[in-house]
Amino acid sequence: MVRLAQCDANTPMRSHDLAELEHLPRKFLESILLALRRGGFLESRVGSRGGYQLSRRARQISVGDLLRRLEGRLTIKDNQNLPASELSAGNVACRLINERLTDATDKVLDQITLEQLVEHVNLVAARNQSMYHI
Repeated sequence: MVRLAQCDANTPMRSHDLAELEHLPRKFLESILLALRRGGFLESRVGSRGGYQLSRRARQISVGDLLRRLEGRLTIKDNQNLPASELSAGNVACRLINERLTDATDKVLDQITLEQLVEHVNLVAARNQSMYHI
C-alpha cells in the first residue's frame, strides 16, 4: 500500500511490477490486492494501462483499517472460550490485560495513516541516499 501511495494517482501499478519491487510472490500479493479492492481501499483497471491504485487519498486510510481488513482485529488469543466454571483469577486478569492491549493497539494503528508511512519511508530513503560509504 505504501508503494501504491507513492505512485502518481493517475498511473495504476501492475501487480507483477509491485510484486517485483516489494519482493513478494505474485499470487500471494494478488490475494492481498483483491482483499483490499473488495474492502474499498483499491481500484483496479484492466488492459495495457491497467493495474491498481488507491481508491482514496493516503491520508484517509489508516493502518488499523488496512490490518482489520486483511487480518481482522488484532488480539492476543487467551481463555475467551473457557466456561465460567473454569475461569481462575489469573484467567480473568489475563482477559482484562488482553482487552486493554487490544484497545491500545487499535488506537495506535488507527492514528497512523498511509500518508504518514509514505512520508517516513521517503525520509529514510532520502537519508540513505545522502550517506557516503567508504
